[in-house]
Amino acid sequence: PSPGGPPTPRSGLGELMHADLSRSPRGGPWRITVGRPYPGSYGIARSYEEAREALGMAVRLQLDMPVVRAEDLLIYRVLLRDQPAITDLVHAVASPLARARGGAGPLLNTLDAYFATGCVVTETARRLHLSVRAVTYRLERIAELTGYDPTDPAQRFTVHAAVLGARLLGWPQRDLPAPDPT
Repeated sequence: PSPGGPPTPRSGLGELMHADLSRSPRGGPWRITVGRPYPGSYGIARSYEEAREALGMAVRLQLDMPVVRAEDLLIYRVLLRDQPAITDLVHAVASPLARARGGAGPLLNTLDAYFATGCVVTETARRLHLSVRAVTYRLERIAELTGYDPTDPAQRFTVHAAVLGARLLGWPQRDLPAPDPT
């Protein structure tokens, strides 16, 4: 909590609620989402909708966090704001991964872990319970299939944005909408 004031979303209100719910003998595991504070009764509804949207994004992104703050996921709202553009990016960059033996899923999981570890191959291998050689092979295969090398800093952001877009759109579990012809 802030000194002399009530708890703020950043100061642990979500964590406090999660701790209380976790002690309950019923239900769980719990995930708390916290919207940003807004003034007035309209602000309560706005914060609620923001928190609800953040929960959906956290599920689609497979975030393993007991407390999700809507403000931490604002970049994903930006990515989804122009759905035709993010769909086009996923089609162009990530959809070639579907041609891999085993489909796109394992390669997307590799990219998720690779980016989550700050692009450290040894840590990626540890998280995925693979050898460093297997992760390196997968990264090379991704570059071969897509034409984008996730290990190249100049191309990394494009690949990362496409992976995030794929997760937000639920691909490859769900089909992508047809790309915008314009």
